Amino acid sequence: MEYLYGTVFDGYEFRNGYVGIENDIITETGDGEPPAKPIAEGIITKGLVNAHTHSADGLIAFEGTPKLEELVMPPNGLKHVYLRNAPDDELILSMRSFADVMHRTGTTGFIDFREGGRKGVELMKRSTPAINGMILGRPSGRYDWNEVEEILDISDGIGLSSISDIEKKDIDAIADHVRKRKKVLGIHVSERTREDIGYVMSLSPKFVVHMTTATDADMKVCADNDVTIVSCPRSNLFFGKVPPLERMISSGAEVAIGTDNAMLCVPDMRAEAKIFRKILGNRDPEGMDTIHSLLVNCRKLLYGGEGLHMQIGTPADITVFPSFGRDPVADIMNADTDPLTVFGAKRVI
Repeated sequence: MEYLYGTVFDGYEFRNGYVGIENDIITETGDGEPPAKPIAEGIITKGLVNAHTHSADGLIAFEGTPKLEELVMPPNGLKHVYLRNAPDDELILSMRSFADVMHRTGTTGFIDFREGGRKGVELMKRSTPAINGMILGRPSGRYDWNEVEEILDISDGIGLSSISDIEKKDIDAIADHVRKRKKVLGIHVSERTREDIGYVMSLSPKFVVHMTTATDADMKVCADNDVTIVSCPRSNLFFGKVPPLERMISSGAEVAIGTDNAMLCVPDMRAEAKIFRKILGNRDPEGMDTIHSLLVNCRKLLYGGEGLHMQIGTPADITVFPSFGRDPVADIMNADTDPLTVFGAKRVI
């Protein structure tokens, strides 16, 4: 039995205590000091989950601050031209490096929008990341039954660009295909301009990304339909948009956090959460809204109801952050020092 000791986030709150691990499973938890000398001491949480990534574009070079559509709008944004033309080995290197940074900084799971059709998904699988990923593929062009079927055969679902970028009949066909296969649909919504949230909900997405130009009513629709909003604050700020986090949370929607494109942001969830909390300001004085988004809502997207709490019998998917004697929220978001220990994740769905 190996023990971890310190400030434990149990899925609800922080408490002083310990966690016992044996054969990669949590076998014991308790308050106070452990029965034996711990192998690590600090702030003990379940592994972080990055709820929205594009991991293959980290080697793109650009100057200045391009407009959003110039950089990421399909099919001819800089990112998409690069992904079509880059050598396979270069894309694999980008994805592998991206995953390595996530793991080193405490992230043990992520949800990736993988462009490039079936080949894009296959390249991600070849990159053998050290962490657990949900791969959402993307058709390379117009809806084609055979291509979407092939993508869904080897992925967890489909991650779409904005409904403004795709013809409605193609979106409808893709969403229907995903539903029939009982896979996951994620979609960018209201990033550049407000989009029809009623139509988006008709597609049955598991989550939507960005919602920077959405109305309060749009966010309430997400809450009413149990559709999580994934916010990527640093990416939004790069393009001059401040995500309306207070309004999102006030709507009752579950809000998760992602780091978005590798070319824009280092995939360090601690840095993303720090900006998230800064934007919330007085709305989150103790940081617990941020912590809930970071440590609960992100994991719920990847693992469902499993793996959210420090429960005996669950996989030891755990990160131990150094404690500096401040409040644990501030210590988790300290990006100057890497976590002490990152235990491997085990897929539970």
